[in-house]
Amino acid sequence: MVATGVPNVLVLDIDGTTVTSQKCVDPDTKDALLQLQKQGIRLILASGRPPEGVYPIARQLRLQQFGGYIVAFNGSKVIEYKTKRCLYEQYLSKETLRSLWYDARCYGLGIMTYGKGKIITASEPDPYVRAESSWSHMPIVLHEDFLKHAPKTIYQCLLTGKPEQLQALNPLLSKLYLGKAEVFHSEPSCLEVTPCRVDKSLGLKKLFCHLDISPSQVVCCGDSYNDIGMLRYAGVGVAMANAPQAVKEFADYVTCRSNDERGIVEVVRQFFPSVLPA
Repeated sequence: MVATGVPNVLVLDIDGTTVTSQKCVDPDTKDALLQLQKQGIRLILASGRPPEGVYPIARQLRLQQFGGYIVAFNGSKVIEYKTKRCLYEQYLSKETLRSLWYDARCYGLGIMTYGKGKIITASEPDPYVRAESSWSHMPIVLHEDFLKHAPKTIYQCLLTGKPEQLQALNPLLSKLYLGKAEVFHSEPSCLEVTPCRVDKSLGLKKLFCHLDISPSQVVCCGDSYNDIGMLRYAGVGVAMANAPQAVKEFADYVTCRSNDERGIVEVVRQFFPSVLPA
């Protein structure tokens, strides 16, 4: 979609977009986003992370002060950050979860989900699960009987393993779960699985309906396959320089700088020049 007016909303993916490879917000990026909000531009964080994994970034960017919103679990849950009020949520079915657990064991993959501030996994945590626990500050709880101990409401499930194996399995599992769930290869070492027809663009549609926002007013930034839907939906879709070529093809603009080179500062200068003149 092509923007028809001056944008007044910025939607940011987190990993590979807003934060660096070290999972931190660069000081210049933080300053640019604070200045953006001070001028009345609404900031929305849209991530595959659970809410608990988004909150630390939201605090740094003062979303509570400026009235920001969070689209978590790749669109399965939408939250007003200041009040923590849930505006929309969608769950995976128990049948789908049972199938995922079966397929994880068949293909020798790890499986994990989130529940009440913790990561629940069915096997010895692999490097991805340990890294997820480290940056999210969520403890890992191992339950071999995954179905019995999984939360009643699951917004997203992750299958983890070697990048080359997951890359090969992605099209197979996407076809297998067609009409049941969405499968995204958003990180090299994991596949993210959300409810059927749920992605970041759906979460944003629900939020924009609530806020009476037109997508033509919106700039969306992302770097991975789970961002394609919102890049296509927004008035302006921006792919980061570090995004795969297949993601860049869906963008209206590709940054010259990566997430490790203050790419979001470039976005603010390009599309919100009153905040940071070029």
